[in-house]
Amino acid sequence: MEKFYKKRLSASSDTGVYFSELVELLEGHELKEQILEQIDYESYKDQFITVPGAKALVNAQKIINKRFKKEDLIHKINETSIYKDEVFTINFPNLASSPYLSNIMKNGALQTEPIYSSQRDFFAELYGMDKYAGNLIKNGQRNIVEYNVNAIQTIVDKKKKFRILHDLSDDTFYLRAITSSGNYFNYDNNITIVVALFALHNEMLENNISYSLSKCEYNESFIRIFFRSNAIKKLKDIGHINYLVEISNDEIKREALKFSGICSIMFGKNDEKEIFIQPKEIKSKVFSIKHNQTPENAIKELTNFSKIEEVHDNITNDILKIVTIKNPDQIRHLVKTKVENALNQDIKAYKFDILNELKNHIDTVVKLLDTFHKIELLAGEDINAIEYIRYIFYQSLIERR
Repeated sequence: MEKFYKKRLSASSDTGVYFSELVELLEGHELKEQILEQIDYESYKDQFITVPGAKALVNAQKIINKRFKKEDLIHKINETSIYKDEVFTINFPNLASSPYLSNIMKNGALQTEPIYSSQRDFFAELYGMDKYAGNLIKNGQRNIVEYNVNAIQTIVDKKKKFRILHDLSDDTFYLRAITSSGNYFNYDNNITIVVALFALHNEMLENNISYSLSKCEYNESFIRIFFRSNAIKKLKDIGHINYLVEISNDEIKREALKFSGICSIMFGKNDEKEIFIQPKEIKSKVFSIKHNQTPENAIKELTNFSKIEEVHDNITNDILKIVTIKNPDQIRHLVKTKVENALNQDIKAYKFDILNELKNHIDTVVKLLDTFHKIELLAGEDINAIEYIRYIFYQSLIERR
């Protein structure tokens, strides 16, 4: 399920989108009125957002919205059950907190398949038995798992918020995540796109700069959008440095919306090839919005957008150092060693092919970048693997460690 729904959206030929079309993403959203009030929508509603690719981005999210219904169910941990026949599921007999689920589940019970980290999170709530239970499930020890869960549930009495994902295409239900039942504002991917394009629109109005969609990596609950600016810098004997804004969101994690500054290196004939230079968060982060912030405070964070120029300057200074690399093959060897020793599960499926790309001697920086470009393509649409690969590149190419 997880890998199947990961997608990538490339730059599009459209010229942008009207605000009136953009806010269609908020239809039915519980925060719609608050968000529109905070961005002063009435002053913008007839304006056109001149960000090429913006319309394709909005349309892609509309397809997601049409396919998936997301519902938060408040439920007691000790009232859940597990398993359907021999398949591990997490089941909810009490749907009273969700009129939507109560209405479609006529027998009053819901069976869900846990995806992403939700199985681990569920067992973590039961006195941290997540690793133990995971190994038992993997080895088919249903009776032992149920015995432990039933015993621990007698001493666990707390409510949590369970994010249920209803795939309307085949009428299946998934448990996406478990969150606190306390103060939580649902800054989802719809709000991410609205806020992102609103921020870019204002930045373009106030400064002599333009943006276009470079690409978007997304699934039903996660999004990472790259907007390319028209500013570039020459990278001697290699190509150009391009400046991008990365706007990302995991609908569940503490930081709902994150604005970052990153750069890419364009190289090859007519700069047709590109690799992203993505440092650690502390160096690339411009600002973030958390799920416990009110819409009023969340939109105020957008005033920090101006910090992106400083972030880009710092990353540019790092990139300019690569022209001084005297032995590119040392960098190849460093990346090869990191991949060989990587314990990260996201990269595991690509190790053999990556190491195959790294087997030959490299004598120029351009050939080194070309190899990095080929390696990133190997990960296809696997968002997590791509992110890890980019981090390895930055460590090896820039920090050289």
